This record gives sequence, C-alpha cells and structure tokens, in this order.
Amino acid sequence: MKKKIAIIGASTGQYPLVRKAKEKGLHTICFAWPKGAVCKDVCDEFYPISIFEIDEIVAKCKELGIAGVATTASEETSYVAAQIASLCRLNGTPPEVIKKIQNKEEVRCLTENVEGLSVPKVWSRADKDSISFPCVVKPVKGSAKKGVSFCKDVSDLQDAFEYASASGSDIIAEEFIAGKEYSVESLSWHGRHKVVQITRKVSTGEPHFVELEHHQPAELDEEMRKKVEEVVARILTAVGYTDGASHTEIKIQNDHIYLIEINPRGGGDRISDTLIGLSTDCDYLSDILDIALDSYTPKEIHNTGYSGIMYLTSQNPRILKYLGDEIYDWEVEKQLYHTELSESKSNYDRDGYIIYKSDNPIQL
Repeated sequence: MKKKIAIIGASTGQYPLVRKAKEKGLHTICFAWPKGAVCKDVCDEFYPISIFEIDEIVAKCKELGIAGVATTASEETSYVAAQIASLCRLNGTPPEVIKKIQNKEEVRCLTENVEGLSVPKVWSRADKDSISFPCVVKPVKGSAKKGVSFCKDVSDLQDAFEYASASGSDIIAEEFIAGKEYSVESLSWHGRHKVVQITRKVSTGEPHFVELEHHQPAELDEEMRKKVEEVVARILTAVGYTDGASHTEIKIQNDHIYLIEINPRGGGDRISDTLIGLSTDCDYLSDILDIALDSYTPKEIHNTGYSGIMYLTSQNPRILKYLGDEIYDWEVEKQLYHTELSESKSNYDRDGYIIYKSDNPIQL
C-alpha cells in the first residue's frame, strides 16, 4: 500500500512538491482553499479546506492514516504544516519553534551568542529616537522583501515605518550591513543540519533590496564556505529547528557573517524545485518528503555544475535580449510576461525570467 502524504497548500509553490511525491510513489493529499489550487488536478485527493482550519484537517488526516505532512516555499503553510504534524504525532519541527523563527526580533535574541556570527544593532519602533544611520526598516514578520526600506538618515524614517506598517506586523530597524548577500539552503533531520547549497543573491540594493538574481554555487573560498556551513548549523540549533528544509539569508562583510533572517522552508524563486537539482546531486524535494515521512537517509552532497535564475525588471533590463526566440546552450527555461518593464518593489514584481545551467560560471 502506498504511503499517504498530506501537502498543505495547493498553489503553484506546492505543485513541484506534489509532482515529486507522485514520482516517488506516494499517495498525495492536498488541503487548500479551491481558488488558485492548481495542484487539485494532479494530486490523488484534494480537500477544499482552508489551511487555517487546523482541527478539520487534522481530523481528516487521522481518518486517512497519513504518514507525513509536507510543504515548501511558503511562510504561511510552514507553520500550519508544523501544527498538523505535531497534532498527528508525525515528524517535524515543533510549531512553537516555527512561530519563533518567523519573528525576526525573537530570532535576534535567540542567536545573539552564536559562535562565529556577527550581530548588527537592532532597534524597535519604540527606540526610534536612538536609531543610528544608515539602517534598514522591516516588518518583524514577513518575506519576499515586502515592507523593507533603507534609511540613510532620519528624514527617511517616517516613510519607511509607514511602508513597513502595511504588513500589519510590528516593525524593527537594523544596522545596515553593506556586504554581499547569500542564502544557505539546508536540510535538518532530528536536529542534525546539512548545508546543501550556498546561493549568491543579486538585489536592487537600496531602498527595498528586491532580489533580481540567484546563482549557485556561490563563489566563496573553501575556508569561508566551511565557516558559513558551521555558523548556519549553529544558528539552526540555537533557534531549535530540528526537521525539514530551511532557507537562511546572510550577508558577508570583511569575512564577518551576519544573519538577515531564517525561513523555515525551502527557498522560493525556483531555488528548491529547480536550481538545487541543476547545481548539485541532491534531490531536494525528495529529501523534504523523506524527512516528513521520517525515512530520510543523510548523504554526501556534491556540486555538479552552475545554475541560476535572473529576473527581468526595469532594474535588470539586460535580461530582455535573452528572452526572445534564440535558444542558448546554457538555457533551461525562460518566460517573458511584459516587454514594458516595471520597477520591482518586492519579489512578486517581475516581468520575466531565465534559468540557466552550465559547467562554468556564466556572465550575461
């Protein structure tokens, strides 16, 4: 009999996970509100239940005898999946840990003594009269760079607070760190952490730091790569993360590592479902499912090439000329949504993209 896996959410972010589960021979059961539920046509069973109806989903999971609960690339669904796994007594990071990780202010407190991690100054909204500049204002809860602003001096502060307030979350200000930005893609199982890949990120810079490109593997020397892997493992231990994928964003400045935020899920922007598989021998989505089923086997992971995704916006117009009819030998996939380019103010505002795979780093 096929093992049954509950997948929380049925939007485009979960579609590759459902496909991978079916490829592995699992019986897939999706829970989501029907609108926009693209997975309902590919999963084995679909229940039109809002992901916030926890008790109803748990009752159905127990009735169906599911063996695991999985989700990826979504802030909302990661906490819900943790709650359901806990109530069904299945493998997963405790929901109270996920809730703490999704609070940037709490994460700062939990990681302030992590060996090898440099800590920026942080201020709450109540401390705004003591803020030093430059700084970055952001919502305490949120992702995809929504509500994030750079402040060069006090004249920028009010607009930044108003921009961040639209999220409905509390707000913090952090000392601006000018280093290069990376994300660290990891797998955790029973409290043991394995870095799968390190991604170099290219952003718009100030004022909103919207992500334009992701490149794997990041070009770090062996000493710094090892230091990043060790520090991120200590960060995940410090916050109590035990099981599942994680996407930890950091900056490196003058060999000092600074934490930006932890995301208790696989990375979005095609990092989890495409880029890792192109640059390593890790089947990341398969491993996420195995961890949820508590049947994961840790293994060595190796770089096998270079991969990346580059988004088209008015801040990154050079990508447009590669989105025509010509096919390039390094090209994996591309889409053009608009030729009239718009300014991106969050990771949801893009006009197209191109994904590549190569035996060597490429520069467009």
